[in-house]
Amino acid sequence: MSTLQAVAPELVHTHIDHICEGLECLGPNMLHVFAGIKAEPVSNVLPKELSMIVNDVSSDMPTHMFAVFSSCQPAPARHRITLFPAHNLVFAIHCANLPILPTSMPALVECAGQEIKVPVIPLCIPFPEVFPQLSTFLYMKCIDHFLASLMPLPIPPHSTFAQKIANMYMVKTLLLHIAKVHAWEVLLTSLAISTGQPHLMMESA
Repeated sequence: MSTLQAVAPELVHTHIDHICEGLECLGPNMLHVFAGIKAEPVSNVLPKELSMIVNDVSSDMPTHMFAVFSSCQPAPARHRITLFPAHNLVFAIHCANLPILPTSMPALVECAGQEIKVPVIPLCIPFPEVFPQLSTFLYMKCIDHFLASLMPLPIPPHSTFAQKIANMYMVKTLLLHIAKVHAWEVLLTSLAISTGQPHLMMESA
């Protein structure tokens, strides 16, 4: 609740189900805005703010840029950081343990090609490789799209799928996707616990 209060104090007394229903309607359009964003390349030092050009003004502009890196890298190793635009409300409502985000309201953009600035937030997570799928799932809430993103091929409605994958991909590729599935199990279980929604928890095989 403190995370939500920091990003949208006007919604603190609104039932969380109503907020989630609103985001389910707005989420796909908010996500679509990301496809039209061009951000400045980051140098060796992570900036506190980042400029970006927005070419899709059909929905709310992102409020922050997450700089995602792995918590599993050895201490001496240099962190590999990937930048992801985000809307503070989407993550605040779904991620109870998200760090308190600095105040940032969606910029008012009048036309495509306009430049905006957003705060950069370092985000250390165990499996940064699956953050794109996590972000998409929070915006789209489409379980079919989520499951398809974990597999190297579209899932056909027949039992020969496993054999087809085995014939097409080497062990290294298969292990990479197995790691993604395990990461999602951990992430969804954490999400289920933090939001009090046990139906999100993945059952063990």
